[in-house]
Amino acid sequence: QQHFVKAGMIMNLNYLEETIRTSKYLVCLAGMEFMREQNVAYHRDSDESYRIEEKYGYSPEELFSARMFNTHAELFYEYYRNEILSKHLVAGKGNEALARLEAAGYLKTIITKGIYNMPQKAGCKNVINMYGNIYENNACPRCGKIFPIEYIKNSDKVPLCDVCKSTVIHPGVYLHGEMLSNTVISHAVEEVAKADTILVLGMNLNSSLCKDMLPHFTGKDLIVIHKEAHYLDEKATAAYHGAVSKILPEVAEILQQGTKAARAKAQETMKDVRHAMRIDYFNEEGLF
Repeated sequence: QQHFVKAGMIMNLNYLEETIRTSKYLVCLAGMEFMREQNVAYHRDSDESYRIEEKYGYSPEELFSARMFNTHAELFYEYYRNEILSKHLVAGKGNEALARLEAAGYLKTIITKGIYNMPQKAGCKNVINMYGNIYENNACPRCGKIFPIEYIKNSDKVPLCDVCKSTVIHPGVYLHGEMLSNTVISHAVEEVAKADTILVLGMNLNSSLCKDMLPHFTGKDLIVIHKEAHYLDEKATAAYHGAVSKILPEVAEILQQGTKAARAKAQETMKDVRHAMRIDYFNEEGLF
């Protein structure tokens, strides 16, 4: 049975809540639409792409590429510092909801192409950044020394390794034209293969991350949450059409309140059990 809920309707989240609550291994795939909800501009958006090309004389894809890094490092880093590292982002309600689901034991892994560590900022621990991130592994290609993001931000034009002196530091993200880490890909595939439930957030099933990961999914439930209906929604067991940052916090709250109620009930039950055990014990000892 498929479940479809469109934006603008009173949303019945029972199916989504029940699926998450009963899942044994829930994995989330987080897409660009989810990042846009947190005010992260995507360079392929037409307005952003036009602005970048007008300012730098190259398209975002050309600027954020291995070729630009290797041949025009100064321009690459001008773009990287001004457009990538200058963003002041907060995690947002959607990522906070993911952190709550993870802390409660429902969510096992988040897989994303985002480079800003948004789930981590919300408190998530088990995140696979397919494209790396801006904070870690800013490394010298020659000696391997790792540099903090502040070193790149504060560098004069091109950040050079302070050990090798003349070697340009490579940022901790994968650039266009570079091969992704086989280790990272394998880790993501393993997590998807273990999942009995996949939660696709902020993208449709035709997105590159879904096309790369979902062939390895053999579980039961595939749930999609994104703003606009898509023809591939019919492949999902449930599709919710709306903002992730509105839907997911509601579900997390329902689950948390249910967990609190269940915990309180269990505590009351255990009080009764311990009390009964004491009475039975003393009765067996003949003390009453």
